[in-house]
Amino acid sequence: MSANAWFEARPAVEGGLLACSWVARPSGRHRLTPDACLDLLWIEPSSQLLLCGPEHRSWTFSVPHGSTAVGVRFLPGAAAAMFDLDVATIADRVVGLGRVAGDAISRQIVERIESVGDLDARRAALVLVVEERAHGLAIDPPAQAILDALVTSPRASRTELAAITSMSERALHRYSCRQFGYGTSTLARILRFQRFLAAAATGDRPRTIALLAASAGYADHAHLSRDCRAITSLTPSAFLAEYVPTFPDMADPYKTAEPLAATLGR
Repeated sequence: MSANAWFEARPAVEGGLLACSWVARPSGRHRLTPDACLDLLWIEPSSQLLLCGPEHRSWTFSVPHGSTAVGVRFLPGAAAAMFDLDVATIADRVVGLGRVAGDAISRQIVERIESVGDLDARRAALVLVVEERAHGLAIDPPAQAILDALVTSPRASRTELAAITSMSERALHRYSCRQFGYGTSTLARILRFQRFLAAAATGDRPRTIALLAASAGYADHAHLSRDCRAITSLTPSAFLAEYVPTFPDMADPYKTAEPLAATLGR
């Protein structure tokens, strides 16, 4: 980790349930932006093991001075498989893992993390225990089909997604909430916005708002503006003025080490 970076993500093994793992020494106040992922994190000195649910909107956080953390980030839909979890029950919430997986499992994971020394070793220990418990598991095929469709067709309609999954639109909504924490319309909005942020942070791409919107799959500038206000309460220009400078240092721990769209499209 560089002297100036407080957060560093490491790529996950392809084909698993994780988008990445990370270590952090947070300081000050930071904005988090939803990406449809869930994070499992261990934070010291409190030694808490927490599961952070998917958010609908951006929010800011700060932690006590001197805190450090390690975590893993589950791909959208992966936590439902890992924990047999209705993800909607923890949307916009941070809960102790014991409430989801049981206190015994939570204690075992904490003991594995605390049995090693530095932060990166603790990150690796958390990754290992999660990979052991996730062995043989996979994102539910209809959930993966929804993600694949939204990666290739960012404005795919609920009717189109229902046809792809052979569900009624009502059943699709219930299923999406369980798998991702929200319905397909919200999921599509968040994935589009992540694609926009990834394009904005890439220096060799067009940087006008209209061209960024088009490259991310928005119908037009106005479409992007509506989504940006819904997620961040800011205009795209105002949000980028605040947010883009954080990308090179991975200063938002809800960002993967590569654009989320690329991660999903493997």
